[in-house]
Amino acid sequence: MNTTLQQRARAAGAAPSRRHFIAWCLAVLAGTAALFSLIHRYAADYPLALDITKGAIAASAALALLYEARRARQGRPIAERWKRRAAFGFSAVAVVAYFDGLHFAYPSFYHRWEHYHYYLGAKYFPEMAYDDLYKCTVIAQDELGVVTYTDERTGQPITLDMSAEVREPDKKIRNLGVDNLLIPVGGFLEHPEICKARFSPERWEAFKADVRFFRTASEKGYWEDMAKDHGYNPPPVWTIMGRILAELHPATTGYLQLLASFDIAYLLGVFAALCWAFGWRVCAVAVIFWGCQSPAPFFWTGGGFLRNDWLFFLVLSACLVRRRYFKLAGASMVYAGLLRIFPGIVVIGWLTVAGGYLLRHRRMAPSHVQVLLGGVLAAAVLIPVSLAVAGKDSYRQFYEHTLEVHDRTPVTNHMGLRVLVAHRFGTGVESGRMKYTKDAALADPFAVWKRMRSERYAEHRSVAYVVIAASFAIFVYVARRVRSLWVAECLAQIFVILLSQITCYYYVFMILSAPLTRLRRHLEVALLGMAALSQGIWRWSSWNDDRYTLLTAAMLAFCYFLLYTFARGTRQGPASAAALAR
Repeated sequence: MNTTLQQRARAAGAAPSRRHFIAWCLAVLAGTAALFSLIHRYAADYPLALDITKGAIAASAALALLYEARRARQGRPIAERWKRRAAFGFSAVAVVAYFDGLHFAYPSFYHRWEHYHYYLGAKYFPEMAYDDLYKCTVIAQDELGVVTYTDERTGQPITLDMSAEVREPDKKIRNLGVDNLLIPVGGFLEHPEICKARFSPERWEAFKADVRFFRTASEKGYWEDMAKDHGYNPPPVWTIMGRILAELHPATTGYLQLLASFDIAYLLGVFAALCWAFGWRVCAVAVIFWGCQSPAPFFWTGGGFLRNDWLFFLVLSACLVRRRYFKLAGASMVYAGLLRIFPGIVVIGWLTVAGGYLLRHRRMAPSHVQVLLGGVLAAAVLIPVSLAVAGKDSYRQFYEHTLEVHDRTPVTNHMGLRVLVAHRFGTGVESGRMKYTKDAALADPFAVWKRMRSERYAEHRSVAYVVIAASFAIFVYVARRVRSLWVAECLAQIFVILLSQITCYYYVFMILSAPLTRLRRHLEVALLGMAALSQGIWRWSSWNDDRYTLLTAAMLAFCYFLLYTFARGTRQGPASAAALAR
């Protein structure tokens, strides 16, 4: 009887508590909407105000964590319900801040630049492969000639001479697959067969209709800059889903909005997986960091097409290992790596732990065998399917375009160890900085900058090799004591910085730091402090090469701090390692 009464009392108390929490959540959402509406209305420079707000959110959350720790030391711990309410409040504001305060820089919530490259690149991959998107676009636009359409925003009819536009004397596109410099389009327009010969008549007409949509949906300057990017670059495995979805429907505003919603679902999946595997607190820290960091804001890939699939499967692999679904974890890791290559680098963490176990016991652990089996099975399915969808030459084409040409071409928003080694702070042209080498008189204004950056890296490459070797030795020292697959995977994010040169928006992979806060609570403050610092670096630097060099240095230093933290925390030996593995 007493037990029944206690249960009823707890149930009676739980109902008001849930109602209070729901009311708190609604109040936070209303306050967040009001805050960003006021910022948008009264800020003279909204992007600047938004970045300051992101930094303030991260810094405030870090201060709240310090206050929580202080109260705990004083023997006056904060009630759990208030911790959850604060976590929701900071998370909600961070999410809205990530989405530009819901005041997007482009209309209709789909990223035209992103969809132009990934929708068209995947849909017409059999005809254009990796190198011909821009060439075929100008040829199609030339054939379209004069078109009349209705502007979606104003409802006014507009007449546009597309042929005259592409035949303007200063029209340039990126020379993909050759030197990645900007070149005039005249030679391609005189030989349309270089593209049309690979299309069937029906496919060519469909391509022209899609080009027409993207051009009429974009402002002229924005459209011109699209063809100065670096093309369609994902591996063949990404093309599986990309091509299937792109071929389901012609390019329209509604369909591209539907495709853009897939990334929101993937992001929700990331945080749901973290909450499931590591708890609400880790999830909240991850959300706040993601929403407030500067290398990967909404600006770059928000509203894009399957831009967060790799992130979902990368994070999911750590979550599945934590929950002991080892085969699924291996499959998830392989899928993430085949989607974007660089996420697979963190498998170094797994290999180090498995290698240490093999050396100690002369056999593989059952869990390691299951991870290996899951990864092998995933690769055995995905690679043949990608060959069927993208073509038998797709991997050779990917290697030649992306790894031989694109990866070796410096890009202004690249991050990684190569950027650190190749950059030089100084003044004058001899420094090689963008500030001093940009030359608008050249066909490609950054040609000198690219050449000097490549030359500097070639000259100092040995420095990079020494850093990588020393870092690997430190990592092995830590991982052999940790002996936990998911901890080693999260710590192995350092090798993404050391071994790859990727564009800034992929640095959202640093969200792998959040699970580590479950074991080292003080890392919560450090991670959110890093998010705030990144906003300061972003605004302090006005040129991209300086900006992303400093951001790389900050992120790399943080990864070394993670290794230091776990090196200190595992000195007591196997007992500690067992605790980490739980």
